[in-house]
Amino acid sequence: MLVLSRRVNESIQIGTDVEVMIIDVRGDIVRLGITAPQSTQIWRKELWDTIVQENRTAAEGAKAAALKEAPQLPLSTFSKLSKIPTVHINSEE
Repeated sequence: MLVLSRRVNESIQIGTDVEVMIIDVRGDIVRLGITAPQSTQIWRKELWDTIVQENRTAAEGAKAAALKEAPQLPLSTFSKLSKIPTVHINSEE
């Protein structure tokens, strides 16, 4: 983790198109201004963690549901197949 010290109105540059500026500091509250392209998604970390966890839970649920819905042949079908007589063809005749 990179740790930087900045004062009000100072900023850091991330890549070529993201700038983070310190807007205000009051006690232990820091206000940040972020300049980035509109296509860049910016999330509070606690909200992002919640989204990731809910997506994982939904994916696991969908996977479990898909496994339950998979068609399966009944055992009786397999037992009938094993009783079919095998025909041997003698190719020497």
